[in-house]
Amino acid sequence: MPASRFQLQMNNLRSGLNRLWHWLTTVAWVWLRDHGRRVWSWLRPRFWRTLGGGIVIFGLLVALFTAYVYVSYLWQSDDISARLDHEKEWLHGRGANPARPPIKIYDRNRKLIGEYLPVRGSHITSQVCQQMQWLPRAAVAAEDRYFYDHSGIAWQGIVRAMLNNITSLSMREGGGTITQQLARNLFTDRARTLYRKLYESFVARLIESRFTKAEILCLYLNKIYMGEGRIGAEEASWFYFRKPPQNLSAAEAAMIVGLFPSPVRYSPLNNIELSLQKQKAVLAAMLRDGQIKKGQELILQQRFIRQYAVQANSTADPGEIGRYGASRDFRFNIAPAANAYVKEYLYENLPEEQIQAGGLQVFTTIDKDRQVQALQAVRSTVRQLRSEMIAKSKAPPEKLARLARRINGVLVSINPQTAEILALVGGYAISEGNMTQRPFRMLRQPGSSMKGFLYAVAMDEDVLDVNSLVEDKRFRQGKWSPRNWNGQYLGPIPVRKALAISSNSAAVRTLDQLGSGVFRRRMLSAIEAESGDRIANNLTLALGTAELTPMELARIYALVNNGGLVVAPYLVNSIKDAEGSYLMAPSDELRVGPELLSREACDKAVKLMTYVLDPEIGGTAGHIGKERQRNPKYLPFDVAGKTGTVQVDAAVRKKFPGIYGSQKDAWFVGLVPGETTVVWLGQDEGAPISRGGVTAAEVWARYSQAALPGKVQGHFATVEIIDPDPVPDKTEECSPFDLFCDPSDKSAPVEKGKGDNPDQPQSKNPQPDLDAHPQDPAADTNDTNQLPVTTDPGQATLD
Repeated sequence: MPASRFQLQMNNLRSGLNRLWHWLTTVAWVWLRDHGRRVWSWLRPRFWRTLGGGIVIFGLLVALFTAYVYVSYLWQSDDISARLDHEKEWLHGRGANPARPPIKIYDRNRKLIGEYLPVRGSHITSQVCQQMQWLPRAAVAAEDRYFYDHSGIAWQGIVRAMLNNITSLSMREGGGTITQQLARNLFTDRARTLYRKLYESFVARLIESRFTKAEILCLYLNKIYMGEGRIGAEEASWFYFRKPPQNLSAAEAAMIVGLFPSPVRYSPLNNIELSLQKQKAVLAAMLRDGQIKKGQELILQQRFIRQYAVQANSTADPGEIGRYGASRDFRFNIAPAANAYVKEYLYENLPEEQIQAGGLQVFTTIDKDRQVQALQAVRSTVRQLRSEMIAKSKAPPEKLARLARRINGVLVSINPQTAEILALVGGYAISEGNMTQRPFRMLRQPGSSMKGFLYAVAMDEDVLDVNSLVEDKRFRQGKWSPRNWNGQYLGPIPVRKALAISSNSAAVRTLDQLGSGVFRRRMLSAIEAESGDRIANNLTLALGTAELTPMELARIYALVNNGGLVVAPYLVNSIKDAEGSYLMAPSDELRVGPELLSREACDKAVKLMTYVLDPEIGGTAGHIGKERQRNPKYLPFDVAGKTGTVQVDAAVRKKFPGIYGSQKDAWFVGLVPGETTVVWLGQDEGAPISRGGVTAAEVWARYSQAALPGKVQGHFATVEIIDPDPVPDKTEECSPFDLFCDPSDKSAPVEKGKGDNPDQPQSKNPQPDLDAHPQDPAADTNDTNQLPVTTDPGQATLD
């Protein structure tokens, strides 16, 4: 419709409405002129009597209610006064319960990695409050701009709140001053009732008479609830920005004050976009009150966004905010899993009252530099896996969000010579409760990552040697016949190639010669298991079906890396009390030994594992070796490793329909001289993830490249490799869809529908273990043509 025509119609409508209004007002005026006096004379006596009586009754009710509240207040006034006296002493660092110092946790180089708060809550003393520049200003500007002018109660705010509550027929607005909010935090609940508001007012007047304005503001900043179990601005300051409140910038203080009205709603970890909007509003209030200069609010927020690498248009990426912040018990927490372990260790080994007193110093084996890089490497990959699950899966958004949040990673790094834990990552988040659960207690099948240890035991038992040939040929035992991931069998191949390409058939044949009982006993001895009931005694052990924790797998390969000595990892080195006296001195206890495998066998096994990263032989992590060849500065030290991937089965598919991915556990064991590292990636509930062992290898490579240059000393032992005599090439291609093709063995065809289990796990839920295609690590598909299979554990050889 043309604009002129539309405007004409609107003008006509407006004119018609004006005429209608004029007519109605004229009619009303005429009626009132003729009949108004008679109507008013009839209403006047009754109206005034009713109005007057109502006012009197309402006034009496208000007076009685106020008297009732005041009597309640007087009844408790002694307790209130005692509590206020206690808070004043506490505020000045005096009294029966003075501030308890945190328990400080240090790394191996005496660098601070955590501060544990045995008694929760903030404790900003009045002296510290005087040092704070921005936090008090931001709080007054945003919460109570007339704070320094009133005597505890802002009557105009109460009247405004009452009117809004009456018009909305609900208690929607509080209208409280900072003093009233402090009274609520100290003495009442958060229920929005008239009783609570009146009670707060009486308490607020008492607070104003007992405290200075500076003391009221300081106590308020200590007592306000900040969400997620944190109390006070000090806890929030350490959590989000890793600094004490007196060191906050104006923008940082504005974000913390923005949390006051609704800590969950405005948390930057929940919705960074909304949090930035609230921060902007607080900065605007500071500008209004002259705390900052005009135009400075935009500059401050932009500088803040750059400093913390915030994605301003994303609701879910807070950048560096809260990245190494406090959990519920830590106000500084750069090594969440290690610090959680320290907390558990303290309560297991010291009296609770000694812990509650605070002031302890705990010295650990952790290397802060390694720890920071390990956490970054795990978190960046977990973020990718979570994004891929959400982007590629076909499931309800709420379910996807929940499952994606539970994709996690673990990294354990041990010095195999001393058993010291150098780095420990227990998951993506900082404040969750599973930080020690995953590394120390989570049982998962390690898959092909166990094959390196298998060959070490086999060489120790003289079943084969580093230069031996092994049969990459279809293996059958009864109804069970594990197959290689790509349907190819290479015949006799060097053992180094069998390990590099992760041949299932060669590994099972080796275990068959060794004896599953021998291998099982060595495995149980390596992890010093109290009971072997959880590990079945059959040939599926060659494929990594025995469930282990990440720490147990690290112990096994630390043993291989140190020449065959059993390793008992430890993290707490010593503990001092508040006076500096040792409660637990550094121990001379030997953490390594006895010997389980010969040094010669272990050195040979490490040599075999170097080929896993060799692109020429087709190693499953060969792309890492290829980058080393291209760039001499990339991982400039001896490296070895083994990938492991566990496939999902039909039961997992049924439990998690529509979830993208064919793997459920991704592993990598990485060795360098003097350090053994294990990486696990997966989903806590066992849902599929989009990548396998190759991605876990990349986490290890990222960590090692960032943390280890200059720290790795020495080289792996020299082991002579002799190329075996050439054998006729019997390799034939099998279609990846033909489960019954066996180019290296035309005899004894397998009965269809039986014997095609790639892993034959001992559990009721088979979890195939297959490594990624060595020539296409980016795909990381891990045998996408693998079909459902059956198992027959009873047919496995028991030794």
